[in-house]
Order: sequence, then C-alpha cells, then structure tokens
Amino acid sequence: MQPEATTPEPVPSPVEPPRAARLLSALQREVATVLLVLLVVACALLSPSFLSVTNLLNLADAAPLFAILAAAQMLVILSGGIDLSVGSLMAVGAFFAAVMSFNNVVLAIIVPILVTGFLGLLDGALAAYTRVPPFIITLGMLSFGRGVAQLGAAIYQGASASGAGAQAVAANKTGLFQGISDGTPFGSAFAIPFGAFVAIAVFIGLAYTLRYTGFGRHVYAIGGNEAAAGLLGVRVRPVKMGIYAISGALSGLAGVLLASHLGSAPPTAGQGYELDAITAVVVGGTLLTGGVGTVRGTIVGLLVIVILPNIFNLLGLGDEWQQVVRGGVLLAVVLLQLVIVRDGSIGGLSLRRPPAAPPQGAPQPPPAARIV
Repeated sequence: MQPEATTPEPVPSPVEPPRAARLLSALQREVATVLLVLLVVACALLSPSFLSVTNLLNLADAAPLFAILAAAQMLVILSGGIDLSVGSLMAVGAFFAAVMSFNNVVLAIIVPILVTGFLGLLDGALAAYTRVPPFIITLGMLSFGRGVAQLGAAIYQGASASGAGAQAVAANKTGLFQGISDGTPFGSAFAIPFGAFVAIAVFIGLAYTLRYTGFGRHVYAIGGNEAAAGLLGVRVRPVKMGIYAISGALSGLAGVLLASHLGSAPPTAGQGYELDAITAVVVGGTLLTGGVGTVRGTIVGLLVIVILPNIFNLLGLGDEWQQVVRGGVLLAVVLLQLVIVRDGSIGGLSLRRPPAAPPQGAPQPPPAARIV
C-alpha cells in the first residue's frame, strides 16, 4: 500500500503594507518626478547659466555626498528607523581619511569606513536589543560623533578642542587621494568627477540589494511589520544591526569623498546633512513609517534637493530661503503621510493612538504574545 501523498504547507509571505501606504508612496514619487521636470524647466528659464556645462559639472560635484548619505538614510527609514548621525559620522570619516591620506590611500579609504561602520553597528545593537527608539539612539550618536571629530582634531594637532579642535585637519592634496573625489576617469573631454561614479555605484548596489537579496526583503518586512517579520522567520536583530552598520559605513565613505574634495577634514562638516538626506528620501516616496519606498524615488528626491540650492545661488537668494524651502517641503510631506497613514511609527516613536478602554463588566482580552 503506497503512502498517501501530502501537499507541502504553503510558506507564509511577508505582510503587505497597507494599500493606502503604497498609493501614497507612488503618488509622492510621481509628484516628485513631475516637480523635478518642472524645476529643471523653470531653472533653465530663470537662469541661462543653469544648463551650462560648468554649472552641470558643479551639480555633479556637489551631489555625491548627499547621494551617499541619502542611500544610507533610505535603508534605515525602510526598516522603520531613522539615522540622525549620518552627518556627524561623515565628519568622523573625513578626519580618519585625512589623517591616513599621508600614509596609504587604501588605508585612507578602508579605515574611515571601518570606524564609522563600527559606530553604526553600535547604533544597530542598541536599536535591536533595547527598547530605546532609533530616533533617540542616533540623536545621541550625532553628538558623540561630532565630539569624536572635534577631539580627534584637537589631539592630532596638539591643542585644546576649543582651539585646534575647531580647525580643519589637513589632508594630502596630491596624488591618488585627491583623485578619489576630483579625478576624471574619462579625461577632460568627459570631465565628470570620480565621486559621481562612486555615488552611482552605491545606488546600483542598494537597488540590487533591496530587490534581489534576502537581506533586502527582510528590510522591507521589518519596516512593514516587525512583529510579523519575526514570526515569519526573519532574524530581526541581526538585520537591524546590519542596516545601521551599512549606514555608518556609507557615511564614512562620504567622509572620504569630502576630505579628498576639500583637501582637509573640518570637524564641523556635515551639520544639517542628515536633514537633507531625510528630505531627499521622503520626497522621493519612502514612507517614514517604513516598509515602502524605491531607489528610483530617492534619486528623484535627491535631484530636487540638490537643484534647489543651486538655482537659489544662481539667482542670488540667501541661504535662509534655502532653509525655508527645504523645511517647508519636508514638513508638508510628513504631514501628508501622517494624515493618510495613521498607524505606524517614525524613528521608533509610535504614532498609534492608544486603544479605547473596554466598558466596565466587559471581558478582558487575553494578553498578546510578545516576541523576545
């Protein structure tokens, strides 16, 4: 007698994000694309210099730092977290790159990435093994990283933090180290700086990771519903640690490009860059509540954020107007997300309304299972 054939049990799939969230993300992404096209047309009409070769090369020169930080920020926000320390870690990476640039160009790249990657790993470990929201954890790392950059500069220059600690640490301005950011791999006929190709490679790697690897699918799953992802077999804690470690490493890579481009490492570099990165990611359709977003949308949001200050500078408008516009755009998009997607959290800070208390005499619900 042949044994009865059994049908394998279906493998559960990650919980789909709410339809409203997916529609909102697509709406933001397409609106950002339309805004980018209109912005380019308006800039070309307002300033004949906007589409000049010199200005386009200036955009290609300024965009890589924000691009790499936006890629790091997108990975964290997709997981339902937030990283406020990317600007400070970029300053830390720039310091170690400048110090090592006189010894070996390979070490000037690897050491900053390892140091900032380790600091990011600490963020991830705290986010994974404690109940402290990532918003608070990375806010602490923002201050810690800035202090490390300032103290490092002071110790390296042999003076107090209030003196030499506020001065930029000189980097090697010749040879291969300078070429990391300002080199042109295709010569003067196609003078796009090497840093732009580094940023493109980062985005290609991020897109491949999110679309074709298990790690990328786990990032989306954790951002969509962390508890459900754990029940489906996702190793939430290691994935979270990996997310923040990658974010820290990318911040260090941005610091390498900064030190190479400036020929120095200012301890105050990167202040406010975390807000620019968040704005680019959110404008591009990645929800602050996590689980929904695309690399294409982040690139569109990044271009919007990079072009706005450029046209303001061409028109002679002050920096205060740039800050007003950036803050206004970010605030408007976040308010739209909160109105449409009511349930969720931003940076680990819960936005859910507490459930109404049951009437007296009603049976109490059983306690919910808690994932350890």
